Amino acid sequence: AVLFTNPFDVLKTRQQLEGELQARSKVGARAYRGFRQSVISVIKSDGVRGLQKGLPAAVLYQFSMNSIRLGTYQTVDNLGWTKSENSLLSPVLSVFWGGFAGVISSTVSCPVYVVKTQLQAVSSGSYTAKFQHRHRGTVDAFVSIYKSSGVRGLYRGYTANMARVSLGSSTQMASFAACKDFFTQYELFRESVVLTALASSTVAGFFTSVLMSPCDVVTTRMTNQGLSESGKGLLYRNIFDCFVKIYRAEGLHGLYKGFVPLYARVAPH
Repeated sequence: AVLFTNPFDVLKTRQQLEGELQARSKVGARAYRGFRQSVISVIKSDGVRGLQKGLPAAVLYQFSMNSIRLGTYQTVDNLGWTKSENSLLSPVLSVFWGGFAGVISSTVSCPVYVVKTQLQAVSSGSYTAKFQHRHRGTVDAFVSIYKSSGVRGLYRGYTANMARVSLGSSTQMASFAACKDFFTQYELFRESVVLTALASSTVAGFFTSVLMSPCDVVTTRMTNQGLSESGKGLLYRNIFDCFVKIYRAEGLHGLYKGFVPLYARVAPH
């Protein structure tokens, strides 16, 4: 799944960082405007291999995040904790345990997410991201971040990342389960397990992307921002400060930058 979706993740990261804290009217010519133009820009500046930037970190991130997230939720579901007294799926319990699984998984995987984002944000071309971290690779990124900022640096943007994953996880788990039950109950795909899962994932991915996008943009910005000598962010103090600054400078559009590649990445998962 990561081999297929990582290019979308690269595009999402670049779109979210382009024109950082600038009004749309002041950005000028954008290298990552629209899906097609974004693909062309990456290939022109970094070659086809640029679409797979940060792949080792992306694989490690999905393994550390999804194995824990999905494993935790599946265990809870097998125990019947997501169902009401009449053995039917409870939306409230499903959302709660989905969010719980997201909190645990985001805590474990946050350092890898920081590395992945910083690697994907680097481009040989020109675009208006405020900062780019020039790491030589995944291992070098871990080492350099730890040397400069310690463990705290590897958990940069943790609060935003936790909100992002827990919100996305609770929405995805609840909507996927609800869609799957609906499609199965009405036999819309004639008991085809593959089509039922695909349709459920597509619908769940849309709702997940809509709710998760603002937190995703904030997480990317906080994770990639430069730091002062004291280790404080140069642009954003915390998750709330980041939300406010993005909205004031870029409007609601700024909180939904990279939505199309985000959905393209989330739906297959």
